[in-house]
Amino acid sequence: MQAAGLDVRLYLGPVDTELAPAVDLSAYRLVQEALTNCLRHAGPSSVQVSVTHEDGALRIRVLDDGVGAALPRRPGGHGLVAMSERVALLGGTLRVGPRSEGGWAVEAALPLAPVPVP
Repeated sequence: MQAAGLDVRLYLGPVDTELAPAVDLSAYRLVQEALTNCLRHAGPSSVQVSVTHEDGALRIRVLDDGVGAALPRRPGGHGLVAMSERVALLGGTLRVGPRSEGGWAVEAALPLAPVPVP
């Protein structure tokens, strides 16, 4: 993403347990989709990505300071829907939307022990 022109800062907190494969892959894909959305929709911006382990969940935050919603929407893309479905399958939570100080936020909590789908 940096090679594509996005100024990205990454913080990885310690995770003191091995992640279930579904959680590991979902975390990767959430960050990937959030960064892709920043590149496509935020305009020139910087992005902070943090991945931490708190309260039995892997917490992912992707915050940008771009113009986001002020730009015209591009057709196509189902990234937010895909993120929401991926998080729901694991029994996690997802919040996305504009930040009060400008830019956009994607915040997810993925349980370290995924909830089985009935």
